[in-house]
Amino acid sequence: MPLQLIGLNYVTAPVDLRERLYLGRTSLGPFETRIAALPGIEEVVVLCTCNRTEIYTWGVPAADIAACLAERAGLSRSALQPHLYQYADHAAVTHLFRVASGLDSLVIGEMQVLGQVREALEIAEGLGTAGRQLTGCFQQAVAAGKRARAETTISEGALSIGRAAVELAHELFHDLHATSVLLLGAGKMSEVTARHLAASGATAIFVANRTYAHAEELATRLHGAAIHYAELERYLGDVDILISSTSAPHIILHADDVARAMTGRADRPLCLIDIAVPRDIDPAAGTLPNVRLFNIDDLQEVTAQDRRQRLAEMPRVEEIIAQEVGRWRQWQAGLEAAPVIAALHHAFESVRLAELDRMASVLAELTPEQQHAVQRLTSSMISKLLHTPTTRLKETLAHTPDRASLSVLCELFALPSGDEEP
Repeated sequence: MPLQLIGLNYVTAPVDLRERLYLGRTSLGPFETRIAALPGIEEVVVLCTCNRTEIYTWGVPAADIAACLAERAGLSRSALQPHLYQYADHAAVTHLFRVASGLDSLVIGEMQVLGQVREALEIAEGLGTAGRQLTGCFQQAVAAGKRARAETTISEGALSIGRAAVELAHELFHDLHATSVLLLGAGKMSEVTARHLAASGATAIFVANRTYAHAEELATRLHGAAIHYAELERYLGDVDILISSTSAPHIILHADDVARAMTGRADRPLCLIDIAVPRDIDPAAGTLPNVRLFNIDDLQEVTAQDRRQRLAEMPRVEEIIAQEVGRWRQWQAGLEAAPVIAALHHAFESVRLAELDRMASVLAELTPEQQHAVQRLTSSMISKLLHTPTTRLKETLAHTPDRASLSVLCELFALPSGDEEP
């Protein structure tokens, strides 16, 4: 099974490296198409979120994938290699199913990643880089993720990224009542985080976005106020907390901007929560007096306790994943065996027809009804004789992913190879 995975995530790479490899809408298509054009690659699906960039391929393993990642990150391959993980075949499938089930997330059981897995497949299908193999694999992964959340409590009351960000804010403002919040960006993550802050007591919420109409829409839902982007610095000097989660490919709030905003605040602290990847806020802003800057990697400490609370539910999810991986392997084994099984049926059918032809003079003395009965009888015998060996063949391939059993079958019955038409 030539399934390969190469990637990195929040465990193996810090945010400053992950943001170099983040692929937005405009860059994902060209990059995915480039990987698909590498020698030996038949199918590609790229899964890219704020916490991971993973490339799933079907075909001959291509060492050039790591080189492509290193080039995009602006690093040498040797510098990037320690941050990468690579899995093949069963291990790659299992990893993908764990991702879809929320077991490989910063926040265990989080729901967003399931949609991201589905979206990754949809994008690849739109680009024409996903074929039958990876489509089947990703669809089975989505099925595993749905079962994990429906049949266990792994996602019940899960600590979200937004809630984790609020917990970080508590480190600076022990009581969030009477605090004011400025949202930079009008995306879903900003909204979720702001709702948690409001529930914790934040009394005033402002929304700034490059598209003012989007800021108005979100501000209305949050019972807050939209501000024009040009007013950002002025409001930054007044609010207590800024949450930034835009899709910008570069820094949009520089340390100098924050320094100017702090001049009129006296000793009032400012909490900056940057949950965007790539990051929105200049890391140097966190070195300014009375400024606390948190990025998405800082959430790991907050989510550690939530992870410990979910450990008891994880074995049940792992069991579901094992079952779904087994279903995938059976499906894939069926695809692998199909040409040989077709050739075997063709060979037996040829013998049946030849024998009936040899007995044509005898059969001619039978009535049409009797001749039809003979046809049905011999055809049924062939089907019954081949049922057990073909079923066992699929089971063997599902548990032993090599072509040895197929080769033996082809040799025994003088069949064409599995890649040829019978």
